[in-house]
Amino acid sequence: MISLPEARPFYEVPKGYGFKKYTPAELKELAHLFGSLQIWQHPRRGHRYILGCDVSDGLGQDRSVCDVFRMGTIEEGEEQVAQWISDSVPPRQFAYIIDAIGHLYKWPDDREALAAIECNNHGLSVQDTLQLHLGYRHFYVWEVLDQADPIKRFTTKLGWVTTARTRPILLDQLYTGVTTIDPLTGYSDCRLNSRFTLDEMRDFQTDGALWEAEAARGAHDDCIVAAGIAHYVAWRLMAGETEPLSDRRRRRREAELRRLASGDAARLDYRNSDTTVDQMREADPRTPEELEDDGSAFFDPDGRAFGGTLY
Repeated sequence: MISLPEARPFYEVPKGYGFKKYTPAELKELAHLFGSLQIWQHPRRGHRYILGCDVSDGLGQDRSVCDVFRMGTIEEGEEQVAQWISDSVPPRQFAYIIDAIGHLYKWPDDREALAAIECNNHGLSVQDTLQLHLGYRHFYVWEVLDQADPIKRFTTKLGWVTTARTRPILLDQLYTGVTTIDPLTGYSDCRLNSRFTLDEMRDFQTDGALWEAEAARGAHDDCIVAAGIAHYVAWRLMAGETEPLSDRRRRRREAELRRLASGDAARLDYRNSDTTVDQMREADPRTPEELEDDGSAFFDPDGRAFGGTLY
């Protein structure tokens, strides 16, 4: 099932993924969207996607959640683009759903989306089924943050493990992402679209420190955990040992404002548009000689200073 907010168009999921698009009449008959794949943005070429997965026992108490996050770039912030949620699917069957979603949101190198599965309990069997029976290749590798030697930061273990030490890190990073506003778009650095996730956040409470927050009595936090894992992994992959993406985007915005305040013309950007070279030259106030000397009108995969890189 595909559900898109605002005025975004509807997309048909390609055949072979096991998903069926609901008709408006079928949607009206649904009591809820459990067991359905909600999509807010179709897979796009050139982008990397993270699957944050929280696994339940499928007995109607907790929920199994697969969140799909599009990693941010210098051009666009990070965003939750799809979500699958259910409280009745057994763990090993959940693996087949993750497999289909991961193949739908492939990376530019044609690998599946990077699956970051919470392996505290049932998640380990889900990950094992994906790897052993489905041949899934792309998993989050557990990273040790207090390792002095950078070479040894990554272990040989797959998946995310929530402990008393990692839970504060997870919640702190998610809180920072959803409360920090991106100056370029006006949205959060980590944009959430799911009403299930937003509803859980309203019932996520604490009277003390942030890391002590938990779901209110009768409420759930599975969507929060899934979103937190996806966002944290995306943040780690983007930040690494370099300037964080959110800081790069804010720095670029500040540079644009300074340039406009000084009276300089705004920099024209024709990437990902259908504008021809002749149209670019006609619209650009610079002379042909200046255009020849400045390759900014053309995509430069190494032009990091001007957002030319995909990642």
